[in-house]
Amino acid sequence: MRKIFLMASIIAVTLSAQATDSNQKNSTKGYVSPADVHVTVSPAAQQKADALYEAVKKAYAQGKFSADGVVDKALYHNVWSPELAARCLRLVADKNDRAKAELGYLYTFHKTAYLFPEKQNEGLSLMEAASRAGYKKANDYLGIYYNNKKDYARSWDYFNAAGTDHIPFALTIMGEMYDKGYGVKKDRTKAREYFQRAAMLCDAGGAAKYGSALQRQWYGKVDMPDAFFWTYLAGEFGNDIARSNLQLPLRGERFGDDKNTAFVLNSLALANGFNSTVGHPLKDEPIYKEGFKPGVISRGQAAEKGDQWSLFYLGSMSYNDEFLNRSGDFISQCYEPIIVPAPAMALVYERMADLYRKGDGVKANPTKAADYTRKAANLGSLTAYKIIEKIPE
Repeated sequence: MRKIFLMASIIAVTLSAQATDSNQKNSTKGYVSPADVHVTVSPAAQQKADALYEAVKKAYAQGKFSADGVVDKALYHNVWSPELAARCLRLVADKNDRAKAELGYLYTFHKTAYLFPEKQNEGLSLMEAASRAGYKKANDYLGIYYNNKKDYARSWDYFNAAGTDHIPFALTIMGEMYDKGYGVKKDRTKAREYFQRAAMLCDAGGAAKYGSALQRQWYGKVDMPDAFFWTYLAGEFGNDIARSNLQLPLRGERFGDDKNTAFVLNSLALANGFNSTVGHPLKDEPIYKEGFKPGVISRGQAAEKGDQWSLFYLGSMSYNDEFLNRSGDFISQCYEPIIVPAPAMALVYERMADLYRKGDGVKANPTKAADYTRKAANLGSLTAYKIIEKIPE
């Protein structure tokens, strides 16, 4: 690998001008509920959703999809339409435990439950049925459900029943339980360990909490370079509060079909509140002086040796023109060789498709662009999914 990383990391350390007020076109409304902003999709989008559902239904009836294949397709469609995903899952939920768990989670998870009014009890029953049948992921879902209900003892029991392999969001919740002493003895060292595990699996909230914990001595040894690193990656995974803490423009949470959801509007309002009361220029903040500046040198050295997260980090900063100047050649050198967990890999594929589509730093190649777009869509990129499935605006 070329010795470009360290040099670029040192020479191109430029904090791009990010005028928070001018770049963030945020709602002036107060806190809103999901019901306030949920609107019926356009007729064209509804027709598309109906056509996608009928295609899955037909393939299943003809034996082209197994029950698990239907679940896979439902989760693929979920990035655009949880309602479409639920319709697909209902095709096989009576005979497939995985479908039961996923449908139950859609009915009860706080980001999708409002789409399914009066379905929460059914969702709970579906997850419990999947749990009794031995589907361990359902235990994580139940742990999350009862944590949200503040039944922490039952929540922790279900997390224990899930075993040692947890979904990323469950790890973040478990870290919060250790952090606050909810259902378990308070232990901030363990909290940090769980946040780290969640961060390594690309949970945006877990990465943000891990970055925060690395700045505070009561969680363990302070590490400002890693604190900056994981806070930046939390923003890449979709956490706008982490981006705000680094004085970067907000993007809106990567979930759902549009940017006018309650979760986006509320995260923007919270970030604006932070900036209006705390927002000092980042160059004067400890996380920049003690975190970014020394850390970028070590990350450049690690990238030269092939460290996957360092490559993702440097490539992402360059792609976004944040802290490192944008260079298509540099981005492709960082991104081409890496393999990271699916949510981050979806971003890599999405951005590589963009480079090959435009011929930015690489020779334009429509075939490669299309291939990367398909890969990104399969890993959960909404942008790529809309291109592949030709979703109407």
